[in-house]
This record gives sequence, structure tokens and C-alpha cells, in this order.
Amino acid sequence: MRVLHLNDCAFVARTITAQARSEGRPWRHLTPEKVRPATTPTGPLAPLVYAPYMARRALAVGRSDVVHVHYGTSARLVRQRGIPRRPYVLSLHGTDIRTQWLDPRFRPELQRGIEAASIVLYTNLDTAEATLSARPDALHLPQAVDPRIVPAWGRRGASGERARVVFAPRWSPDKGVTQQLELAAALHRAYPDAELVGLDWGPGAAEAAAAGVRLVPTMPHEEYLDLLATADVVIGQADTILSVSDFEAMLIGAPLAALGHRLPSGDGTAPPTLDGSLDDVVEQVGEALADPEGMARRLGGREWVEEHHHPARIVAMLDPLYRRAAKEWAG
Repeated sequence: MRVLHLNDCAFVARTITAQARSEGRPWRHLTPEKVRPATTPTGPLAPLVYAPYMARRALAVGRSDVVHVHYGTSARLVRQRGIPRRPYVLSLHGTDIRTQWLDPRFRPELQRGIEAASIVLYTNLDTAEATLSARPDALHLPQAVDPRIVPAWGRRGASGERARVVFAPRWSPDKGVTQQLELAAALHRAYPDAELVGLDWGPGAAEAAAAGVRLVPTMPHEEYLDLLATADVVIGQADTILSVSDFEAMLIGAPLAALGHRLPSGDGTAPPTLDGSLDDVVEQVGEALADPEGMARRLGGREWVEEHHHPARIVAMLDPLYRRAAKEWAG
């Protein structure tokens, strides 16, 4: 079964195809920079700029039995004139179905792509209601997170330096920025000897700095993982779900704290985090800073993520879906 993964979100497609190829499966990945230009070309030369991307997509799709499209608005790229017709599986990753599907400017295009897909998948549990409204037979597919790419946990406190708390998300509304800023200020007051670190990314970044967070520039993924590995405690997004970066922090071994409570997975278990109200999380972060390794053992975050999000598990879930899509397409 020749499978093409087209586009990507949070490196999920890259992780899945790497796992599949390690198992001997002929799955390939057409990465975002090869799918289409970073900015939409305009003017009389636009067709010439766009032509190589179109040709690359046509060749890659033509060599495949099934295409797995990542992100809702990318579905049109396999339905354009000149692209060989193949069955496609569509993964909705978050903003596409959570925000754009509700926007009249995007909804018609998204709905057409959703309806034309052989199978629709959603990665985030909080988008289940919207996804099932758009496609009642959609299925949940957990995010794939690869434990093989994360660095060893080298927390700062273990080397005699200041204990470090790293805020993993960007400072934006979709990551709960208002609550995150309150948490940053509360942690700065409660633990002035600990260093708070976060990305200089998002509309709330300046306020985070004012709340006591040392901002660092955005960086390549590998360097970002290295930053997470320096944390004694990592702060995840303030939402009912966790992001891939939160799961990566758990795989590294760090205790993860996140305001509120997470939705349970398919087996009824929720990600093991330090959670609850603002006061609850501040208190638990203090306990974790006193004994990060002990807290990490009690939480069992690494083991939970490996059980629920290991790429081998995701590949095993996808293989029969691809075969079903190809069989139904063949009639």
C-alpha cells in the first residue's frame, strides 16, 4: 500500500511516515514547503511560480494508492485539475475545524473537502462535536509523538543552577494566554528563586515578560526540545487538551502542569498532569520543584504518552483505514 502524506501539522505526518518506513512500509511525506509556496504568488508570473509545486504534487499523488492530507484547507490541493484522482484520508488538526469551519469565508471550501474525503480523522478531542457535525462518520486519531527524537532530561536544578520552569505554548488566545499570564505572575511571586522561561511568540509575549518570564526567540524544533529538557517543570497549554509539545515534554520526563482539567482519551484516562485551579497548580509546581524526579515518577507521564501516542500505535491504526479507503475507491 503506497501512501502519501501531504502537508503537516506539529510534525505529526513526519513522525508517522518515519515510523512506517522503519517498519518497511512504502509511505512517503510531501512536506509543507514542497506542497505550495510559503506565500501565495500574485501578478502575471504567479502561474510560473506555482507550476513546480503543482507538478510535484501531481507526480507524488500519481505514484500513490492513497493520500493522507493534513489540515482541512489542504484538501483542495489534491482535488485540483491536473492532479491524478486518488482516495484521500483527511486529518483535521485543530484550527481548521475549531475556527475556520465556523467562518463563512472558509466553511464552504472546508466542507467540500470533508465530504469528498474517503475517511475523515480528527486529532483533538475538543473538536469532536464540530467534526462529527461536518462528517458524522469521522474517527478520532491520537497525535503521533515520537519518543526516539526527544533528548535526555537535563533539568537545570540537577546541575546546581536555578530551578527552571518552561512555558511550552506560545502566548496566544488559542493556548489560554489570559490564564497563562495569571499563572506566570503567580509563579513568579510564589517562587522568586526559580527562573521562568517562555517563547517570544504570540500577542501576549510582552505581558509575559512583564509578569516575570524570560523570553527566548523561536527556534528550530530540535533546539526547542533541548529547551524543554532543561526544565524542572514544564507548563502546558491552559485547555481541555494538550498539544504535541506538551506530550514531548512528558516524553522527556519533566512533570507537566496545566491549568484546568484534560478530556479523557478513548480508554477513559486523562493525561497525568499537575492540574486544577490557579492555586492548585501553583502549589503543585512548588512540590515538583522540590523533587522533580519524584513527581515525574508519581505522574508517569512518559509511560502514558508512549502507551497512547507512540507512532507505532498510530501506524497500526492507520493501515486498515488506508486499505479500506483504497478498496471502497476501487468499487
